[in-house]
Amino acid sequence: MFRLSILNYPIETNFLKAMWAINQDNIPEVGSVPTLEEFQKLTLWSSHVIIVEENEEMAGFIILMREDQDYHSLNYKYLINKFDQFLYVDRVAIKDGFRRQGLGKKIYDEVFRLAKEIDIDVCCEVNTEPRNGPSLAFHDTFGFKDVGTKQFDDHSVVYLKSSVKTD
Repeated sequence: MFRLSILNYPIETNFLKAMWAINQDNIPEVGSVPTLEEFQKLTLWSSHVIIVEENEEMAGFIILMREDQDYHSLNYKYLINKFDQFLYVDRVAIKDGFRRQGLGKKIYDEVFRLAKEIDIDVCCEVNTEPRNGPSLAFHDTFGFKDVGTKQFDDHSVVYLKSSVKTD
């Protein structure tokens, strides 16, 4: 049985190590974070870190950020320049062996519960080159819409937003 948890700060080292390992195993779908210390910084900038476990084994995670962080990601900066407020999906990754079991949906259901609770839209980016077709299709099911694109030297992304605001 899978269990979803929102982690409290500071995040325990065993959780950080497990998330970092999953992150690094999911490149290029998520960006590389060269060291555990840099990964910890991401969690310190985050507004929420959600993990999913089965029998005490970490199966996946998501890191969410609000718009007021000193995060140097070009994708994050793009969204800051475009929107006043948002809940940003910095990265989501599922461990090999746990994919295709509905964990992404379970995690995103919790993200949208949080977003509705604080009345804020959810934003993210997905690689278009190399094309991450499964992620694009997945985000479409949650009502994400294209709000821009960016070409980098080694890849391209589409920026997506799903409106949950009630105003």
